[in-house]
Amino acid sequence: MSWIKFSNERTNFLVRNILKGFFFLAILVLVFYLLRSGTSEEDRMVWFGSIYNNPYLVLTVFVGSEIIFGIIPPEVFMLWSMETGFLGPYFLSIGTLSLISYGAGFLNFTLGKMLKENSKWLNSKNKFLIKYREMFDQYGSYLVIVASLTPLPFSAVALLAGAGGLDKTIYLLYSLFRILRYFVYAYILWQIQV
Repeated sequence: MSWIKFSNERTNFLVRNILKGFFFLAILVLVFYLLRSGTSEEDRMVWFGSIYNNPYLVLTVFVGSEIIFGIIPPEVFMLWSMETGFLGPYFLSIGTLSLISYGAGFLNFTLGKMLKENSKWLNSKNKFLIKYREMFDQYGSYLVIVASLTPLPFSAVALLAGAGGLDKTIYLLYSLFRILRYFVYAYILWQIQV
């Protein structure tokens, strides 16, 4: 009976966070639509051209964001990829972005394994760390799946999974859902754009 209750708790946690992700995606799509319909391409190039036309800057910001706990939502970079085509065909570029995100997560997982010995860091009074450490204590490896699919900070969860002693193979397998998320969200954005 407790297994069913725990399973429902996990399912509710996943569904709640997926709904948050789709809510954010809807807001982003609305902003994207308003920008495209309310401004000319020339205006958008004046505002964003210096950023959009500098793929090395955009990719550096993307990699930095993915390593430092997902400061900028990946959907912003998906839209950049769709608008510019700098990384090649749209779904190839989504594959590239998803692999970068997956790699950034593994980097943080590995860093977490190294920091595991630093109990001072793990027992930090930082509210952000406490919140996600408690989530990891409650959901364990399942949290990696949820963070891979939803707006939860994937890299932060990866760091805590490493520090929490999660098996590397399990982490690598469960975090593959990150790649799935990229393609699902990219497909939704593609359908809205077309």
